[in-house]
Amino acid sequence: MGKPKRRVSPRLANRVNRDLDHLMGLSIISVVERSKPPWERNSVGRPCWDPKVVAICLFMKVFTTRSYDGIEAYLKTNAFIGQQLQLTRLPGHSVIARSMAKMPLSYIRTLTRLITFQMRRRGMDVAVDSSGFSLKTSSKWFDIRIRRQSSKKDYLKLHIIIDVETNVILQFTITDWRGSDSKEFKRLISDLPRLGKAAADKAYSSRANCQAVADKKGQPFIAFKANATGRAKGYPAWQISFRAYTERPDEWLDDYHIRSVVEAAFSSIKRCWGPDIRSIKGWLKRRELAIKVVAYNLKRMLYIVQGKEWGIPLWLNYQ
Repeated sequence: MGKPKRRVSPRLANRVNRDLDHLMGLSIISVVERSKPPWERNSVGRPCWDPKVVAICLFMKVFTTRSYDGIEAYLKTNAFIGQQLQLTRLPGHSVIARSMAKMPLSYIRTLTRLITFQMRRRGMDVAVDSSGFSLKTSSKWFDIRIRRQSSKKDYLKLHIIIDVETNVILQFTITDWRGSDSKEFKRLISDLPRLGKAAADKAYSSRANCQAVADKKGQPFIAFKANATGRAKGYPAWQISFRAYTERPDEWLDDYHIRSVVEAAFSSIKRCWGPDIRSIKGWLKRRELAIKVVAYNLKRMLYIVQGKEWGIPLWLNYQ
């Protein structure tokens, strides 16, 4: 029957989800207040909104899966954000919409590092994978209009590396559907401390990636392609991993299958914040997807922190 699987404790999830909007709002206010402003205020012209306030409203728009008009109405009827910021009035939908174009992707990555800083520890086991998120500009929508099928693929691919113990996303990259998965692996592990086990599927299989894990004192469990050979070619970690795979395949595969927990992370993102991207223009699509990663991490951290506070275990095993 295999090993028992795990899921977030339903008792913990229910208690967090009862007041999720409020808890998420408090969390993002705390993170944004601890970071630098995402952009500088205009030095001339009309007085403008505090960039941190606008950023909080933008994140709440994505977190609550609302339109720009919808988030303006939500912020007016739910006063807790304004109360926490000590403001009687918050930005309107047009200001929030313009902020998406001004929001640097580097700033969103900074927030991700702030959220996950305490989770980064030496010797942690990690898993890498990718998944596609469809676009509103996708050819399938055009196909419906013109009643003709196109072979063009329009979606963004999200690459993530997660901590296997907590399912927190430690780093992410975003490419279009033509992007090579293998090249993203080094970027994902580049700023992580010493690793334990690192698992990934065949899309990330390369000698350089195996060696990158070994250089961080980790053990690579990256699936081999059908035509793979054990020749090192200057990357001894590849030869060691290939030998372990051929001599003890059952043990090797047991360690490799820790990567299956990544699917739970993608499932959660798509279920809670949607499998598609609403933004239409260029880099706005990537920023929206990056904010979904922040939303996922904040929710995951709420589970961890509240679970410790209430004395409820994070995981339950089931068959």
